Amino acid sequence: MDFGMPTLLELETLEDNVKLAKELGLSFVEINANVPEYQVEAMDPKQLVELTNTYGIGFTLHLDEYLSITDPNRVISEAYIQSVLNSIRFAKEAGITNLTMHFLSGVVFTLPDKKVYVYEKYKDYYFQRLESFRRRVEDTIGEADLKLCIENTTGFHPFMQEAIDFLLESNVFGLTYDCGHNVRYQHVDQAFMIARASKINHMHFHDCIGTRDHIPLGLGELDLKKELRFVDGHAKKVVIEVKTCDGLRNSMKFFSE
Repeated sequence: MDFGMPTLLELETLEDNVKLAKELGLSFVEINANVPEYQVEAMDPKQLVELTNTYGIGFTLHLDEYLSITDPNRVISEAYIQSVLNSIRFAKEAGITNLTMHFLSGVVFTLPDKKVYVYEKYKDYYFQRLESFRRRVEDTIGEADLKLCIENTTGFHPFMQEAIDFLLESNVFGLTYDCGHNVRYQHVDQAFMIARASKINHMHFHDCIGTRDHIPLGLGELDLKKELRFVDGHAKKVVIEVKTCDGLRNSMKFFSE
């Protein structure tokens, strides 16, 4: 497996991030599309190819965290789906083989005796939008060596698990396992991830203490070697998802030790 780093807010350009990855002996940079400069419309895929050719550093792409692909408002849903499809087209031109996305639970109504999720109640609509999304992602990826992977965050409700399994029926979808999120949220998705370990194509790797995650490797409570063994043979790329230069440099001590 190859190890990489995320784009950092303290570095001004993509090339600055690439230079740090090179300095640390990493293989790739995960571009985070939650900031203006890393929108696919603001980048040139040819520049990424040139950076890879110059420094030997590849790229992955983390999509907008608020992708509401099944939103009840079809205008909003369509806009988010188009954003994903545009990102796939960009990735194909830039030589990117992995995209990561979050999977939203949607709006929840709090009733006197229970909580009701809109997507759970309106399941037919939910799956109609998911079917359209899956088909369009498949068509856009085509024969490219590229996967769109769903990351575990705060917990997949049963209706979300069913939806993710529906997407995973297609070979263009996979999973991104985030070990820090798994611990921070009391292993809520652990059984789900273990049962689908063969679908894990990507990993976010960081340490955690209680509810504090994204801390440097070796400074928290995780059995980091165990976490790597879990994804060994499945995850092709592992992002050391620590958010500062100093944190990344300190994290590299884990590998030397």
